[in-house]
Amino acid sequence: MAFWKNLKYKILTKGFGLYINSLHYLNAKFASETAYTLFSVPRDGVLKSLPTFLGSSSMKKLKQGQNNIQTYEWFGEKETILLIHGWESNANRWQGVIHFLKKLNYRIIALDAPGQGLSDGKEFNAVLYSKFVNIVCNHFKPDFLIGHSLGGMTMFYYMATFKPDFVKKIVSLGAPNRFLRITENYRSLISLSQKSYQGFLKEFPERFSINPSEFNSSSFIDQIKVPIGIIHDKTDKVVPYTDTLEILEKHPEIPFYTTHNLGHSLYSDDVNEQIVYFLENNRFKL
Repeated sequence: MAFWKNLKYKILTKGFGLYINSLHYLNAKFASETAYTLFSVPRDGVLKSLPTFLGSSSMKKLKQGQNNIQTYEWFGEKETILLIHGWESNANRWQGVIHFLKKLNYRIIALDAPGQGLSDGKEFNAVLYSKFVNIVCNHFKPDFLIGHSLGGMTMFYYMATFKPDFVKKIVSLGAPNRFLRITENYRSLISLSQKSYQGFLKEFPERFSINPSEFNSSSFIDQIKVPIGIIHDKTDKVVPYTDTLEILEKHPEIPFYTTHNLGHSLYSDDVNEQIVYFLENNRFKL
């Protein structure tokens, strides 16, 4: 069963690449837009109904342009923490972290990213997501931010771009460093030709005025003045541990904590304890 499922997936993904490569010779711009859409639209993470856990929160919708942003709040008397999930996910992925933080009486905010959970939108990327985060931050004024995976990269970009004066500390969980590594993996996955790939990359400066080769977490950190903590698992197969090593090579002063055999999700009470320890002490517990 697994063999046939993997074969079907491979045929489907390579088929997309063949279609885009062929389309490039007929209409290069449309081919680039098609490659961008395939890359940017999540295929998972949308909530068709409200999970019981998220229903235990105080829910509020905020506006970013024409889009509704779904937020969730759990009240507490200590500092406010905003949780920023990653690609093809939603606020429900934070259940374990929220249960842990609630016991310590923190005020907790979570949001659903564009096109994820119960939020509006179709595309998902760090630039669009940062605009959601900015609206949510300006409304709730969190003291601390915690970002997982692409949510971590979004957090770095948000901090560098919007420079909120109320955020005191941030923690990254398994965040990627180089955006180009993500696009290169996409190119390899669907076998884009060089011309199709270059056309696809041009969509980003045209749409968002960003240079994909310069869109790196380590570069955003250059502009962040608050304490940063990084947690990454050595066996992460989604975002390689080497991404964190690249960040640390440029920023060796950043405290980091390495986990083992937790994978990309980093679901663990040990991780939860380390997050809180960093927020309270500016370092991780040895």
